[in-house]
Amino acid sequence: MKVFCSMVLLTGLALGNIAYGQSPSQDTPPQKQSDASKVSVTGCLTKGAAAGQYTITDQKTGEKTPIASPDELNKYLNQTVKLIGTIASQGQEKVFKPESISQVSASCEK
Repeated sequence: MKVFCSMVLLTGLALGNIAYGQSPSQDTPPQKQSDASKVSVTGCLTKGAAAGQYTITDQKTGEKTPIASPDELNKYLNQTVKLIGTIASQGQEKVFKPESISQVSASCEK
């Protein structure tokens, strides 16, 4: 009887370890940065004072948002564009960090 109880106990422990060691289900995808933190701005893109600095002026509000980006945005200067990205703090100032850009119009509305 002692041998039987020991075998049942060891079998239960072994099955418990196997079940515990299983990898998590693949039903839930890995979490990525939330798209809720993404911001979209549409407006006129102009060059800033220094290299890699731009400003986009919102068409609806007239609000100017500084943009920190490589010179790849030069081909969109003085055009109406839609930028999608995130807003980050750079010192005391908030700076838009674009992740994608699309042309809305070949010129800016006055």
